[in-house]
Amino acid sequence: MATTDSGGKARFRTLWYLTTANGDYPWTPGRLYPPDFEHYKELAQAIDDGGFYGALVATWPNDPFTSASFAAAVSSRMRFLVATYSGVVPPKAFAEKALTFDRFSGGRLDINVINGTDDRVGPYGVKADHDDRYTRSTEYWAEVLEHYRAGTDSNFHNSPVRIDPTQDVLDLWGTGDSPAGLTHAGASIHNYLTMLRPAPELAPRIEAAQSAVAAAGREFDSIGALGGVIVRPSADEALEKFYTVFTGAGVDAVRDTLDVAVKKRTNGEHSLLTYTAPDAQRQGWVDALRANRFPEPSELQVDEGLYAGITAWSPLDIFGSRSSALYFVGDPDSITGTVRRLKDAVGISSLILAGWPLAEEARQVAEHLIPRFDEL
Repeated sequence: MATTDSGGKARFRTLWYLTTANGDYPWTPGRLYPPDFEHYKELAQAIDDGGFYGALVATWPNDPFTSASFAAAVSSRMRFLVATYSGVVPPKAFAEKALTFDRFSGGRLDINVINGTDDRVGPYGVKADHDDRYTRSTEYWAEVLEHYRAGTDSNFHNSPVRIDPTQDVLDLWGTGDSPAGLTHAGASIHNYLTMLRPAPELAPRIEAAQSAVAAAGREFDSIGALGGVIVRPSADEALEKFYTVFTGAGVDAVRDTLDVAVKKRTNGEHSLLTYTAPDAQRQGWVDALRANRFPEPSELQVDEGLYAGITAWSPLDIFGSRSSALYFVGDPDSITGTVRRLKDAVGISSLILAGWPLAEEARQVAEHLIPRFDEL
């Protein structure tokens, strides 16, 4: 749902992560919070109180729709961008879930469309090759939206209860940069997403997506990026806090995680000791870890205000892949300047951000960045 200010200008939208992958350093053994409702409730209320547009309700191991339903009951403003694997739930049944959630939450539901990979969707009974998954997804979401627009009636005619749509459109957010993924995004997605990168790397991906949606005779409501953020009143404080994503974990834990990742990506042909990174900067990170030390903060900077880090779902990106482990780091004005440059250069108008512990860092963003981002 595109939003505008009182003057009709499109508002910049800032979302946070609402997930059970939370803790001081959840990528480290023993530093992950238990997946209980008390932590989840605290996080939801921090997002709601902080003025965020909403939150991405992530998958694994919790069910996102169930989790969002609990959080909606203890919040009043935030929207819920619920991550959903295409085709797992029958279209009409999913539409009924969406209609019910929307009615009870006051129309605060968006959907993050995930088409997944074989190992992710296969256990749910979705059997299709890469391109076919996107074709089926386009058909699936068209049917879901048709059922959503139609509303749903009671099966008991002596009590004619009916739930009509609360929103004109159920917004679909999603990504895709393969030919099949771009065609799907152009046909189905309202808000296009990509992983945070420097503007020169984002530009060709976003241009391809814009071409795909234009070919379908549509426009995106927004272009968004997913990444991390550490903001503090001073740049030095922010950089010191950012570096704890490494030092809080310890060299052994970070190195062991990457060793497993290398072996998985190379089908056991290489380990971290034999792996060659795709560029000199990333090779420097690998060499530092082999030498039993972390790269210095200056070595982790990939662009002005952007640093390679670690998140609960992505290790340090030594592969040059579509990792979400890139962080905005700095004081409020410098981060706002970095975001403004991305907005001007490639049209970024939404951000989905995270920093750990999630509730504490959401409060930092709410205090230092949300008011500034609202003026972009």
